[in-house]
Amino acid sequence: MVIRLNPRYPLVWRSPDTIQFGVDRALLVLPGITRAEEHVLAALRGGVPQDGAVMLGSRAGASPADTAAFLRRLRPVLETTVPATAAPGPRALPAPAATAPGPRAPTVHGTVCVDGSGPTADRIRGLLGDLGIPTRLTDADPALAIVVGHYVLEPARHRRWLRRDIPHLPVVFSDGEVRVGPLVEPGSGPCLYCLELDRVDADRAWPAMASQLLGREAPTESARASIDVAARVAGLVQDRLAGGRSELWSASLALDAQTGEVRRREHRPHERCGCRSLPGNVTVLAGIAAAVPMPPSSAPAAAVPA
Repeated sequence: MVIRLNPRYPLVWRSPDTIQFGVDRALLVLPGITRAEEHVLAALRGGVPQDGAVMLGSRAGASPADTAAFLRRLRPVLETTVPATAAPGPRALPAPAATAPGPRAPTVHGTVCVDGSGPTADRIRGLLGDLGIPTRLTDADPALAIVVGHYVLEPARHRRWLRRDIPHLPVVFSDGEVRVGPLVEPGSGPCLYCLELDRVDADRAWPAMASQLLGREAPTESARASIDVAARVAGLVQDRLAGGRSELWSASLALDAQTGEVRRREHRPHERCGCRSLPGNVTVLAGIAAAVPMPPSSAPAAAVPA
């Protein structure tokens, strides 16, 4: 039997000896991780027989009983691999029924920069084109930017829009949900630094965990979620460009990846954010992150996928 860490629950280090599985909702938090347990975790990333995990633990100085107890603690985030089976062939879909033409789309002005890659970014570009909204890959003076990413957006990706007073809409896939918004209107309402500071207030270990999530892919960008999100984003952008308004200027939408439920969250400017005086906001999170202990040097072997 081969066991491995379930990739649906990303592993991050809260501190040099404490691990957490899950980002949106922590499924399991284990303190006091030893060097031997780090070796076992690294093997469990790709999958290992249970007796192989015990052997690796023994080589690193743990007793078989200790490793077995560690595997029991990990049980909520472990899965057993099964042989792949051939998927059934696709079924033919009935031809769509003819429909009457809908109402005429509102006139919009300006181009949109879709900053991101992958299926959702591509779908957003396609849908905006269907709505008559031109898109571009470069960031040369668009009317609005859409920033698509996973888990955490690199500060530079949204900082350049804020500095240039260009409205920007984040679309972030995480492990349990997809977050759309707020549509940042520079000088009015919260910016994305405000949201990060809110997360730091809720969990002081967030900067350390966020730094480990940069560049990692979330499991929630399925075809269904991608289609739902792209359609919603295209409509929000069309409304903003046509009417100069957005229902998400101070709110975001969280789409549950399993149930499809959509929750609205309200946001306010954070008192410690410098978004009203831009030179200060670039280093806000850097200073906070410096105060949080980072994982041990060996942690990336278990925490960061190859």
